[in-house]
Amino acid sequence: MFSSKRNGRANLDDHAAGLIAHFEHNYHARLVAFSPSNLCPSPEESSYTDNNPKLPKDGRICEITLSGDGMSVMEHTGTRIGDMKQRELVSMNWVEMAEIAWDHQQSQVRFKKSPSESDDSDEFPFAIFLVANSLELEANIKLRLKGLGSRGRGSFRLPASSYIGMFAGVTKPKPFQRKRASLTTDPNEQLPPLEEMRSIALESYRGSGKPMHTEDSARRALAIEHIYDGKCTFMVQTASGPGLEGYHTDALLCLSENDISYYSSEGQMFSNNKTLFMQYEEIDSWDVNDGANASDNCLILKQKDSGLQFSFTLKQNNWNMPTLLHLRHCLEFFWNQHLEHNNLPALPHTTHGRAVARVFTLQGHRDPPPVPLGNIDVQDSEGRVVANFNERNRRASSVGREAGPTSNAAVIGSGKFEAIRRNTGKSVSKRGSFFGGQSKAPAVERHGVRDIWKYVVKHQGWLTKKGGIGPTGKKWLDRYFVLYSTAMGHYMSYYSEYGDSPLYSNERKERNLIDLGKVTFIRPVSNQQDAPAFSFDIVTIEREWTLCAQNENDMQLWLQLITTAVDEDVAIVPDDELNFDVKTLKDPTDRLQKYDYSTVIKASAFGVSVGTKNGKSEYFERFFWCYTDFYKWSVQNQFGKLTLFVSVFANNDFSQSSKQDFEFRSRQAVQLASAIEFYIEKFMSIMYLRKEGLVSDSGGDDYPQYDNEEDEYGDQGDVEVYGSDDEPDSISQQVDLLDLGGGGDQTPIATAVPVDNNGINLPTAGAVVQPPNPPAFDPFSDDVGGGGGEGAGGGDLLDAFTTPSVKVAPKNCVDNMMNNHVPQFLKGKNEGMLYSEPGVINVMVKQEWRGSQGRVSFCYVNAGSSPIEGLSSEIKAEKNNPSSLRMQLNALPSTSLAAGAQGVQQG
Repeated sequence: MFSSKRNGRANLDDHAAGLIAHFEHNYHARLVAFSPSNLCPSPEESSYTDNNPKLPKDGRICEITLSGDGMSVMEHTGTRIGDMKQRELVSMNWVEMAEIAWDHQQSQVRFKKSPSESDDSDEFPFAIFLVANSLELEANIKLRLKGLGSRGRGSFRLPASSYIGMFAGVTKPKPFQRKRASLTTDPNEQLPPLEEMRSIALESYRGSGKPMHTEDSARRALAIEHIYDGKCTFMVQTASGPGLEGYHTDALLCLSENDISYYSSEGQMFSNNKTLFMQYEEIDSWDVNDGANASDNCLILKQKDSGLQFSFTLKQNNWNMPTLLHLRHCLEFFWNQHLEHNNLPALPHTTHGRAVARVFTLQGHRDPPPVPLGNIDVQDSEGRVVANFNERNRRASSVGREAGPTSNAAVIGSGKFEAIRRNTGKSVSKRGSFFGGQSKAPAVERHGVRDIWKYVVKHQGWLTKKGGIGPTGKKWLDRYFVLYSTAMGHYMSYYSEYGDSPLYSNERKERNLIDLGKVTFIRPVSNQQDAPAFSFDIVTIEREWTLCAQNENDMQLWLQLITTAVDEDVAIVPDDELNFDVKTLKDPTDRLQKYDYSTVIKASAFGVSVGTKNGKSEYFERFFWCYTDFYKWSVQNQFGKLTLFVSVFANNDFSQSSKQDFEFRSRQAVQLASAIEFYIEKFMSIMYLRKEGLVSDSGGDDYPQYDNEEDEYGDQGDVEVYGSDDEPDSISQQVDLLDLGGGGDQTPIATAVPVDNNGINLPTAGAVVQPPNPPAFDPFSDDVGGGGGEGAGGGDLLDAFTTPSVKVAPKNCVDNMMNNHVPQFLKGKNEGMLYSEPGVINVMVKQEWRGSQGRVSFCYVNAGSSPIEGLSSEIKAEKNNPSSLRMQLNALPSTSLAAGAQGVQQG
C-alpha cells in the first residue's frame, strides 16, 4: 500500500509524463564518439557555432531533439550562409534503444541501440554526446519513457538506465563492479601480496589506527578545528632538537596551510610566541614512525639548509585524542597542497590532499574533467550577496583545473521542459526567514577569517532539506550549506542562517556534518516520494540525506563538486566504527554465544571485530578479521528474517582448507554487508597506493582491480528500468573477494537483498526444509520452503560459484525436461508445473521480468519415498538466441533431496 504523499507526487509525475509527449525539446550537444563507423556520416566542414558557454568550441556541434517517438540528432554543415544546411547524424526510437548510460560528472550520455535482426554483428551501436546539463536531459527522458510505458502497458521493452562513477539509481550500485577514481597516474597499479596487506592492517588496527567511538572521533574534531581556525592542533608529550629538549606538559604542535608551529606551552600559543616555526619550503623531508614499538613512535622533521632534525611524540592518555595516524594524514594534506601549489606531483603512497588523477568514463579511463569553480560569495536567504570574495583560493577545483567562474545569480533551466517541471512538480518554499518575516540584519564577519574561508570553502549556498516537526509532520526547510575541504577530508555542513557559519560565528552552530568520506553513492534523482523537483540523495554508510536545489543548473554544480570531493576522498577512511548487534547462528569455533543478541560486529577501516558484550559497556573481542581474510559473504532471507553469511580464512596462508563459515542474524544485515563492502573498497584504494611508483612485478595478488583497458560500452553501475513506478528487484548474490572459487571474472559480485515492488523482503534460494507434507510452492513468499525454525540454515554458500553439471535424477528425465518443456514454458505462462515424474520428482517454476532483466525460480520437490542424490541442474540458451543474452543460475542449495523435501533455486 502506498502512502498519500507518494500518490500525490506520482499523480503529478504522471500528469507531466502525459503532457511532455506532445512537445519537442532541443538540447545543444557535441558528438563525442560513436560505433560502428557507419552509424553517423563523416564530418563535413562547418562554420556553425551555437555559442553555448558550457560546451567546448571544437568538436562536432549538433542538436539533440527529443520527441514522443524517440531521439534524433541534427548537425549543421557549410561555411557560408547560402551553403548552410542541416543533416541527420543519428536517430533512435525509444523502443529500439537497449540502454541509456549517464555520466553526470562529465555531463555525458550514451545511447545504445539494440542490433537489428538483419545486422550480422552482435555489437550494440552507440553514440556518446556531451551536453550542457545531463541532469536536465535525463529528467526529460525519464518523463517521456514513463509516459510511453504507461501508454504501452508493457507491450514493449523500454531502455534501461545505468550510471558511471558514484552515481546510482533506485538500487545501490554493485561494489567492485564500478570503477572508482584513482589518485595515481601509475600505469602499473597493483596490490601488494595478501600477507603484506594483512600485516599492514593488523599493525594499524593495533596501533594508532585503532577505531574510536563515533562520538569521540578525533578526525571529525580536527576537521572542525580546521574549518574554524585554519589549523590542526596536536598535544605533544616530548620534543627533541636544537632548543626543544625537555618535557613539556602542555606543549602543542600546530599544522596550517603554510607552516608548522611548535609551542612549548598553551599560553605561548595564545600569545603567538612560537618556540619553533618552519614553513614547508624550509622542510627537506619528514617521516612518521608509527610501528609496534610505541616508545619510538614520533614525527621527524628535517630542515633543508641546516640539516637540523626535530622529533615530536604525541600524548596518548585519552580515548579521543588525535593519534600519529591523524598527524600523518594532516601533514600529508598540507604537504601535498604545498607541492601542488609549486606544480609538483603529490608525495607517493599518501592518501590525503591529492587530486584525482584518473576517472572512469563512458569511453574508458580518462583524465578527470574540468571542475567548475564553486561559489564562495555568501548570500542571504533572499539571494543578496553579503560577502564578496574577488580572489579565489587555489583549491577551488581539483588540481586547479577550472572550467570558468560561475555566476552568483541563480540560472533558470532553458526550454519548455523547465516550465513543465516547475508547474507540475512540488515547488520549493521561497527563501526567507523561518516565520516568513523580513531577513535579519547582515551579520558581522569575524576578524582574520576571510583567508581561512577562501582556503577551506569549495562551495556554499542555500539548499532545502527535510526536517523539523510541524502540524503535518516533517517539513522541507531552507538551510545554508557549505562544502569544506579539510585536512581530514571533505565535509558538508549546514546552518539555520548564513550568520551561523564560521565566517561570522566562532560558536559551533553547525546543525550537522555530512562526512563525504563515508559516501557510498549519490542518486541524481531522489528516491524520496515527496521530494520536490531538483532533489538528490547523498547515501552514506550511516544514513541518507535528501537535498533540493533551486534549479537544475544549481543542482548540477552541487553534484559535480560533491562527486569530485568524494572521488578525492577515495582513500580516506573514517576513524570510528559501526556497531551491529547480531544473533550468532553458526560459529565453527564455539567462541560466540548462539541464539541470542549478545554478539557485536564492529566494522572499521582495517577490518571487522567480532566479540561478545557483557552489559552495556563491556566488550570482549573474540575475532578480528582483516579485509584480506574475507572469502565470501552474502545476505539472505531465511524464513522472512535476514541472515549474513560470512566465510573467512582462519590462517595466514589463505588456503581453502582454512576457511570457516559463520552465520549472523540481524535486521541490519543489509547495512552490515554494505559497510563491509564500503570499507573493502576503501582498503583496496589505500593498498593500491602502497605500490605507487614501484616497478610492476608478479608479487601482487589477483585482487579485484581496476581495468586499465578502455571499455567500449562501459557497463558499470546499477540498472534501472524505465516506464514503471515499481522499484526494480535486487537479487541476492554472494561476494567472492579473492576469486578463489575458480575461473571467471576476478571481480566480486555485489551483495544485495531481494525486495518486492513494495519494499517487502523476498526469499532467496538457499534454504532446504524437509516437512512431512510440503506446502504449495511459492518461491516469492516470506518463508522460503514454507517453514523452518529460528536457526534454520541455508546451503553451502561456497558452492554457489560452482557451475552445476547437467545431471538430474532420474537420469532419463533430463533431455525431455530441458529440451522440450523449458522453451515453450518461458514463452507462455509465468508460473506453474514445469515437469512432473510421478513418484520421483516435481519441478515448478515462476518467472518475473523487468525490462531487459528477468528472474526465474525453480522449486524441486522429491515426490518419492527415497532420497535423491547427485541433484544438479543447468540452464542453456537456444542456439538461435542472441549472444547478448546473459544468464546465471545459482547453485542448488543441496545436491541431495530427502523424501518429501524441496529446494529452491534462482537464475
